[in-house]
Amino acid sequence: MKSIFALVILAAAVVLIASSAYTVDQTEQVFITEFGKPVGEPINADPEKHEAGLHFKNPFIQQVNRIEKRILPWDGPATEMPTRDKLYITVDCFARWRIADPVTYYEKLRDERSARSRLDDIIGSETRSIIAGHDLIEVIRSEKDRKPARDETLIQA
Repeated sequence: MKSIFALVILAAAVVLIASSAYTVDQTEQVFITEFGKPVGEPINADPEKHEAGLHFKNPFIQQVNRIEKRILPWDGPATEMPTRDKLYITVDCFARWRIADPVTYYEKLRDERSARSRLDDIIGSETRSIIAGHDLIEVIRSEKDRKPARDETLIQA
């Protein structure tokens, strides 16, 4: 009877410890939510502060939220856009982004899919407005006062 009671207590202790311990990897930011609301400061796994490793939370009440810390890629679809002189060009946009404030990111977007959707909208519309506001030669050249290269033999012909 004592051994069964001891096993039950041991099993309960293991479940309690397992549900209260969590690890923070160097490549992630972690913050705790309690009933859906963020509590405390995020753990950014800063190498100077040595925050990566084993941490504890209140079991069953608090939840661990992991957010990527590394630079994330965004690759938009190749889209045909008209320039100001009504010539269509195909523009393929890309960007690199990082989550600087994990709590605000969680409150506003919740996940990476909705963040990528917002990036599609913002970067896509800004690219369209920039391309539509300039002539083709202005879009593809590197400096504003540059003269286009001309072949002298073609000019004489």
